Amino acid sequence: MTTYKLTLRTLSPVHIGTGDEWRLGFDFILRTNKQNGKEIELTYIFDTDAVLEAKETQLRPDSRGHYPLPGSLLTEKDLQNPALFRYVLRGQPPSEKADARMKPFIKDPHDRPYIPGSSLKGAFRTALAWTGWQDVKFSRLEIRDFEYLDQRKNIWRSKKSPADKFERMLFEPANTHKNPDHCNPNLDLLRALQVSDLHGPQKAGEGLMALKAQVLTQGAAQSPIGVEALTGEVTFHGSLKIDEDLFKPMAARLGFGDRKRWLDELLPRAQKHSRARLQRLVEWFENVQPPAPSAERIAKFYRDLLDIQLGPRQAFLQIGWGAGWDGKTFWTHLQQDELLFERLVSEFHLDKAGKRSKRQPGDPFPSSRRVAMSGKKDEAKPIAPFGWVLVEISD
Repeated sequence: MTTYKLTLRTLSPVHIGTGDEWRLGFDFILRTNKQNGKEIELTYIFDTDAVLEAKETQLRPDSRGHYPLPGSLLTEKDLQNPALFRYVLRGQPPSEKADARMKPFIKDPHDRPYIPGSSLKGAFRTALAWTGWQDVKFSRLEIRDFEYLDQRKNIWRSKKSPADKFERMLFEPANTHKNPDHCNPNLDLLRALQVSDLHGPQKAGEGLMALKAQVLTQGAAQSPIGVEALTGEVTFHGSLKIDEDLFKPMAARLGFGDRKRWLDELLPRAQKHSRARLQRLVEWFENVQPPAPSAERIAKFYRDLLDIQLGPRQAFLQIGWGAGWDGKTFWTHLQQDELLFERLVSEFHLDKAGKRSKRQPGDPFPSSRRVAMSGKKDEAKPIAPFGWVLVEISD
């Protein structure tokens, strides 16, 4: 077992969700303070149990039988009582309406944010799949190959993606492909790659802020949502282990021997995948046109990353919410054949607009990106993409 120290530093806002939603008045309240003549937007995350206990005498139903929201019981004086609050965030979600929502970031039981090892391992897996595609001679894949599988295995009607079959061919030994519908996680190459959870800030809510996020197309911005996200320049530490047992002579019958170099080249392969994506992303954001707000700030962010020369033990990765279709799939390899790709878009409902879509064959895909916004309503401008981090390993 080879163990490396793993360091991750955020380069843009990162959101890794819990699947929950916080509601204004139930989980948080909004306030605006003045500091040095400037208005500072704050989001107070309160301890519901503590508030209900402290305000027990005020918990009386009104004439319609409705109880007050916990947040409505908090006074300006209460804001100075830390026992009532889990932590306070800079920034606010986009809405101040009664039903405003915000998606929380994943945290440990002490409200400290962390990066799940599974999020990082998933990004590594995507990079290895994309770079490994050519290693196993998938570059000449044509539509008839999918049609063959369609007739024999009916993959277009199954719940699983056709990519699952190609992942098995990439990450499982060749001698296990007799039954292409059977997936055995014990025989997956990345069983040899172990990524721990990464830990950083030691205070509740440290490194987090409330952000306005929007889906941006090259011609419009959709309705904003609220997310709790890591800011840039937050550092986390963990470990990365590679188990060589799968590659020892006694395990040769598994057939993993020719894949060991993929793990030996893990960071360079991840960086190769990311650089290819960065080049496409620069072009995408440079082509954003009115009435969509200018995205030049994000285009510059990507140009700056492309100008940075990393070492062999470093890589840029995009993790969590906002990574997009091209950050989680075979990406360009599926787009080599236009007819094949349009069939994938249709059969697997990749175009979220559905029947309302104006997509034409050959149009750029994906057609939208998730970005962080700054400013109020019509004056809001894209300021950063989500999810970009720098990872580094050391002995």
